[in-house]
Amino acid sequence: MASVWFTVVILVLIQQVIATYRECAEFQNLKNCNDCIRCGGHWCNDPNEVQRCSRDTPDTWCQGNREKLLTSTKVEEQGILLSPKYILQTLEVGNRASLNFTFPSKTSEQKVEYVVNSTQNSDFQVTKQTYCQGETCTTTIEAAPETTFCGADGKTYEFFNVKVSVGGIEDSSVIKFHVPCACGCSDAVEAQSPRCNRRGSFSCGVCTCHAGWIGTFCEQPICEKKRGDVPCTDSARSNTECSGNGVCGPCDQCECFTDKEGSRYFDQDNYCADICMTTNYCDQCLASPLPGQCQDCHFPLYRLPYNQTLMTYKDDFNRKLWIKCNSTINDCNIEYAAMRDNNGETFYMIMSSCDPVAGEQVVGGVSVTLPVVLGVIAMLAVAAATAGYVIWKNRTPPMPLTDPMYQNIDAEDCTGENPLYKPPTSSFKNPTYGKW
Repeated sequence: MASVWFTVVILVLIQQVIATYRECAEFQNLKNCNDCIRCGGHWCNDPNEVQRCSRDTPDTWCQGNREKLLTSTKVEEQGILLSPKYILQTLEVGNRASLNFTFPSKTSEQKVEYVVNSTQNSDFQVTKQTYCQGETCTTTIEAAPETTFCGADGKTYEFFNVKVSVGGIEDSSVIKFHVPCACGCSDAVEAQSPRCNRRGSFSCGVCTCHAGWIGTFCEQPICEKKRGDVPCTDSARSNTECSGNGVCGPCDQCECFTDKEGSRYFDQDNYCADICMTTNYCDQCLASPLPGQCQDCHFPLYRLPYNQTLMTYKDDFNRKLWIKCNSTINDCNIEYAAMRDNNGETFYMIMSSCDPVAGEQVVGGVSVTLPVVLGVIAMLAVAAATAGYVIWKNRTPPMPLTDPMYQNIDAEDCTGENPLYKPPTSSFKNPTYGKW
């Protein structure tokens, strides 16, 4: 029985529209899990391991901390004429897969073709080899993803599909290669991680540091400048380091506390000054009873009526929005609460003051308290009583009973004539009298 071998090697190149440069020559320089597996390497999640990415996996390297890539369960369905009909399997970058397809044929020159498509517009190598013996032919498909197959946006599940067809056979076979283009650990990002000294995010055993920090655990600051005077101390305010709200960092700059009450308002550029310190600069506003914006402050400062409910408000990190403060102005102790919104505007509420007028605010802008009202009423009562007493004191005195006028009022020789008096009798002449 004649045997015929023929081989066709085809290199499929699907050029990526936007090329992604990835240096895969030196694995020891790869510091990212995704780039490591996209180059066909193995990743170590131990941050203390010197070489994080390795092409080989010796027994002594990264024991117990190697990243395991997500895989798909292999599936294979048999066909009638062309078999298998469907194959699903995982193929990592750097590996090669070889699959056999069988079909009946009465000629050794049976035409075998395939088409490919991919979820990643990059490179994939495919080879085909067909061998016929008798009336049965076998086609071997070999496939291997290139190191440029995965793009920068590659996910844990990317696919490369190969559809195989044979001339004269209606059935076709489909190979679906699952290619991991991202590490599963890259989806689990711990922001503000303690392992990164809360200066970066932690994922796959790597700290991605915030701006201004470098190092394996974001422990080393990038010092662009250092102070020439006494670091971290504002001599104009006090000699306390970072206003007592932080510590002096390695770059001679204050690093403010994050777990202290009022820390949401600590100003790192102003020696970690808190909201009470900045508000106390505007002491004229604190002493004024007027509501609304204070014009005597160099920043937007508004007075609100005191509301106990506002004191319970907190932000998304369970930190108090309103902070209790105090200030002494002209020997008068003032207790107040202050907060600053996202627009940089500061608000304050007077809680208590030695000045009752400035201590409490009512609608209409008039500042009074109950003692003041009672005091005014008392003063009015005293004034009315005083006026009544003066009038009574200066009245015309009554005539005494011993006065001669009182003694002679009923005397017999006391006579007088009223010019308007008329006697009770009068005369009247009737003109008609005597005519009847």
